[in-house]
Amino acid sequence: MLGKLFKKKEEKEQEKFEKELAKQEVSQKSVDDAQKMLGGEMPEITDEMIDQMLEGSIPGMPKLGAMQKMALKGIKKMDPKKRKELFAQAMGKVASGDGESKEEMLAQIEEMRAAGQLNSKQYKIAKKRLGIK
Repeated sequence: MLGKLFKKKEEKEQEKFEKELAKQEVSQKSVDDAQKMLGGEMPEITDEMIDQMLEGSIPGMPKLGAMQKMALKGIKKMDPKKRKELFAQAMGKVASGDGESKEEMLAQIEEMRAAGQLNSKQYKIAKKRLGIK
């Protein structure tokens, strides 16, 4: 009886370990993809860089809205490793030309068009940038 309970507990712990390992592999793959896109090492997003973004002292950077500032403050509080994974995932989705992410982005563009957030010209430009005709 106790042997079965211990065995089930060990199996659950093994499954949890395998899931965590798979999650780490996925995040490492996205970091690798982002590094390929950038042509080398993924730049580290430091607190100073985030402060400059919040202040608007980076030349050529548009002024941030309130929600963007809140998001940056949340990112600033993150663990540096987690922050790097987050940016790598964002860059990796853009870099990877897989059809799944393109389909997701196309669906979002369609929703934005239906909601009236995009006009026909903006819609065509967005599709062109995705490489969809």
